[in-house]
Amino acid sequence: MRSGGLFGYCIAMLKRVFAAILLALVIFPVYADLAESDLLASDIPVVYGDESFRERILEKTKGERDPVGLVLTGGSARALAHIGVLQYLEENNIVPDFIISNSMGSIIGLLYAAGLTPSQIIDLLISADLSALFSFTLPLEGGLLIPSGFETLIETVVGEDTRLEDLDIPVMVVCDDLVTKREIRITEGDFTDVMLSSFALPVYFPPREYKGHLLIDGGVITLLPLEAAYEYTDTVIVSTTFYNAADTNLKNAVTVLNSSFDIGKNQKAAAAMKEYDDFIWIRCAVEDFSFMDFGEAELMAEIGYRSAEGASEELAGIYRGGVSENLSMTRSKREDALSEAQRNLDFFDRVDAASPMTTLTFAFESNQGNNYRHYLSDTAELGLIYEYRTKGIEVGILAGGAFDFTTHAVAAAYPLLKGFFSYYPIDRLRFTFDTSVALCHDPWYIPHIYARQGFDWIILHSRDEYSLSFKEAFEYTTGFASDDALAISGAVDGNMKLGWFDLYGTLGYLFTADSILFDDPHHYIEASVSTRFSIPPASAWFIDAGVFSRAAVDGRGEVPLFLSDGYASTILGKNENYTRLSRYHNTIFSFSAGYAFQDAPTFGEFLIFENLEIAAFCDVLLYDTSVGVSTGIEAQTAFSIIGLMKLPFRVRLGYDSISNGFVSSFLIALKY
Repeated sequence: MRSGGLFGYCIAMLKRVFAAILLALVIFPVYADLAESDLLASDIPVVYGDESFRERILEKTKGERDPVGLVLTGGSARALAHIGVLQYLEENNIVPDFIISNSMGSIIGLLYAAGLTPSQIIDLLISADLSALFSFTLPLEGGLLIPSGFETLIETVVGEDTRLEDLDIPVMVVCDDLVTKREIRITEGDFTDVMLSSFALPVYFPPREYKGHLLIDGGVITLLPLEAAYEYTDTVIVSTTFYNAADTNLKNAVTVLNSSFDIGKNQKAAAAMKEYDDFIWIRCAVEDFSFMDFGEAELMAEIGYRSAEGASEELAGIYRGGVSENLSMTRSKREDALSEAQRNLDFFDRVDAASPMTTLTFAFESNQGNNYRHYLSDTAELGLIYEYRTKGIEVGILAGGAFDFTTHAVAAAYPLLKGFFSYYPIDRLRFTFDTSVALCHDPWYIPHIYARQGFDWIILHSRDEYSLSFKEAFEYTTGFASDDALAISGAVDGNMKLGWFDLYGTLGYLFTADSILFDDPHHYIEASVSTRFSIPPASAWFIDAGVFSRAAVDGRGEVPLFLSDGYASTILGKNENYTRLSRYHNTIFSFSAGYAFQDAPTFGEFLIFENLEIAAFCDVLLYDTSVGVSTGIEAQTAFSIIGLMKLPFRVRLGYDSISNGFVSSFLIALKY
């Protein structure tokens, strides 16, 4: 390169550097001012629909009186106490002119404003198995759980097109925004979207988009949005569900993290309550409950009712207008949709999608230990599920792995691809079909195929009292290089609660064959009855007893014993799908005695061990003239993630006289 060219190049570079420095000196103060202004504005709330909100409140009061505002705090499961507060207020003809809420308090407030009575709200929430409404997913959107089932349930009850500005009672939902770092107060928008934003607890649920914001649960920062209420009235009723458990383990890392957030929230709530000290405070006495205690909904609602009753003197001067005509008409409209949703939840723990929707979730499901017996499959399945739902139809694909660990003799894991289809022509009927392909047999490269068709009809049903149903299934399995198997079954199942006893019974028919061509057919009849007896007065102690029998009815014998029959033995499932032990019958007498923990242990109020039981068991198997005994100890529980997602399982350790050695079994009882 020539020297002149090099000199010119250097001069040009110096000019560029000088220009960049000059530009930075000019622009930096501008950006600094913008950043400073954003920071100083972070404590100024953003309100959507303020003018319309004021107009709707004015329509109720006609300018003749001070509006009655109701503030409902968050608190997760503890906020269920607000239902009892609303019940007491309504019984005394006190219906708020507007509601301001956040977090779980918003779910209660929104449902009430949308036309559900307090009793309907509690019925709706306790009729659902929450694990059917929330699903694990990959945290690609910022949360571990997606409330797809809950979203569908809400749309079913209140309608897909319902908006906040159309509710009979004006509601303001308080959230926080990850983008602007400001409080967002919402009084308009899609009902379901706003509700899901109200409880979008960071990490657990993904943030929700709203007009350019990414909203999270407002209760993370402000537990008591009292200031917002006083911008619209001087007559304020406050229902709180704070947390003040005395036995909290403050050395647990998760508890320390949660409690550190509570410090700021409590201090902010205390400051607000000191500044606005003329409100009526209903302090719900649920502060000792965990935020995961969703199973105590009825109890907390009752406590909320009594807490409101205790403030009767302070409430004496509140305007009593009662339920308006518009609200009564809305409640009538909601009744049919609510009844349909409750029937679907009662019968098959499902939520019928009002419009087509797809989900990608992470699931751990099982073909064992649940209400739908599988004779030829005892696997648990772990993987990603892509599911499409529309009204009355569910279709999905699972890709992942399958696990055989019902006994340690058949423990194995292998790749799995599964497809499933369910059709509900009416709420009491279900048709299902599922098939799976797994590489699980020697040689490993030859696929193993399992297919099942099922039909379920619920004949009679009353929640927690009795049920009667008919179930039919057609199962087929082939390993190509191994034996085929076919099973066709039909059974009538029933259960009933009688005082201290829970009675269960089945009567059914089973047909088996060694191929799809019905080679070597056999016919059997099955019957079972079992009960649980809680030992008074200490109801935590219990005795389980039952008998199951399968007998040949065609004179050909060879009565099979399946893993799903419940007798733990390492001889089962080793070389084929079932073991033929007897010629005439297999009869199992089962007995266990144990203790059911009344207080569910928790880990940092993140993981809860629900329905924890420990028992000694003894199963006696009579097969023709021979006897087998399997005995030992068993434990069962349901791991629950923040009270919403459940992973039930049972483990047994003991001795089996037939195999003459140690036996273990591990059962996972999840949805079918």
